[in-house]
Amino acid sequence: MENEMHNPVKPLVDNIIALRTSLKQYYIQKIKEQHLDITYEMLQVLAALWKKERMNQQDIAVAIQKNKASVTPLLDNLCKRDLVKRVNDPNDRRNNLIELTLKGDAYRELLTPVQQDLYKAILKEITEQKVLEITEILEKLTVIIDKQ
Repeated sequence: MENEMHNPVKPLVDNIIALRTSLKQYYIQKIKEQHLDITYEMLQVLAALWKKERMNQQDIAVAIQKNKASVTPLLDNLCKRDLVKRVNDPNDRRNNLIELTLKGDAYRELLTPVQQDLYKAILKEITEQKVLEITEILEKLTVIIDKQ
C-alpha cells in the first residue's frame, strides 16, 4: 500500500480524471449560457456526428464511450429535439443510421466558438510544442492501457 502512495503514476491518473471532469463542467456551463436544450451526453453524440455525418448506434456508443443501451435514450431525446434523425441503412435494412438534422448541424456553429475559446485559453498558458508533447504522452498511455 505504501508503494502505491509514492507511485508517480497515481497523481498522473488523478489529474487526467480531474481534467476530464473540468472539461465536462466547462461544456455544461457553456450549454447553459447558450440556453441549449441538451445535456453534456447529448453534446457528445452531436460532436461525434459532426466528425462523421452518419453513424450507426454502435459506432456512436464507441465514440462517446457508452454502452449501446445507454445511447438509445440519448438518441430518442435528440430526435425529439429535431437535432438528429434515424434513417434506414441502405446496406442493412435491420440497421438504422443516425444523422444530423439542419438544426443539429446549426448547433455546431454555436459551439465551435466555445471550443475555440477554450483552445486559445490553453495555448495562452501552454506552448503549442508542450501541447504536442502532452498529446503524444497521452496517446502512449492509451496504448499501454489498451494492451492490459
